[in-house]
Amino acid sequence: MKFIKYISAFLLLTSSFYCSAQQTPMYSQYMFNDFIINPAVASVYDYYQIRTTNRFQWLGIKDAPITNILSVYGPNKTGPWGLGCTVYSDNQGPTGKTGAYASYGYYIKLYKDLKLSFGLSLGITQFKIDETKIRFENTEPGLSQSKYTYWNPDATSGFYLYNSKFFFGFSADQLFQNKLAISYNNVSPRIDSINRLKSHFTVVTGGKINLNKEYEIEPTVLFRATGQSSPQLEISGRMIYRKTVWIGSSFRTSDAVSVLLGYTYKEKIYIGYSYDITYSRLKVSAGGTHEIMVGARFNKIRTSSGRRR
Repeated sequence: MKFIKYISAFLLLTSSFYCSAQQTPMYSQYMFNDFIINPAVASVYDYYQIRTTNRFQWLGIKDAPITNILSVYGPNKTGPWGLGCTVYSDNQGPTGKTGAYASYGYYIKLYKDLKLSFGLSLGITQFKIDETKIRFENTEPGLSQSKYTYWNPDATSGFYLYNSKFFFGFSADQLFQNKLAISYNNVSPRIDSINRLKSHFTVVTGGKINLNKEYEIEPTVLFRATGQSSPQLEISGRMIYRKTVWIGSSFRTSDAVSVLLGYTYKEKIYIGYSYDITYSRLKVSAGGTHEIMVGARFNKIRTSSGRRR
């Protein structure tokens, strides 16, 4: 019975990471907070900014994932580098993951306003499982339920090629590929094939096209891959009116279609909302996914021609 209990808890934890073919959270509005994907973005903009994203996934499923993330990043005033930090939580019923990272980015000038930035994030993640929230059939009388916590170091690196109208980035996360060494009553079975964190590789590119003085369009393409699951492609686009109001949509292979809405106040305050319509096998019971983004941009502190939001 104890062995079955241990295996059930362990599989619940690992399945929560693999249910969307990912071990790390996804965001429909990644284009508004590209720093959380690639630490090289820390040195890209000429101003500090703060972004928060709150994602409520698959509302039709009990204990579905809820993800919250906060990031702050910006440039050094005189040098070609920038700093940033990120904290997040990703909770799914009895399991959860939290993390905190510090990031450094450094750029070099290639040609005119074309620059290449390199970045590195170092941090720590906490995995937890709360057995008190799990109901087991035929539980032995007096069998205790416990809460487990596991800490691991983590790292992400990447590069970012950009100018005022175009960007192309590559990043790799979970570089240490740590094991989740879960045990029960000091028993630690070898299940190395399914409890090791895998590196995720992300490529993102896009730009802005001015249609006239009032309208812009911004296409974005994101590609994710791991050694553990099938690659995933996400194609997004939005139309911006007078740099104030935008509307758009995105398509994510094997997952969902999203509707994007947003508003910018004087290029200082950003509010965005997305609604994901699931079309995968979960569509019958999953329901929709809501995501809310709020951000603020501070005054420009560097005189270079960095990328504009």
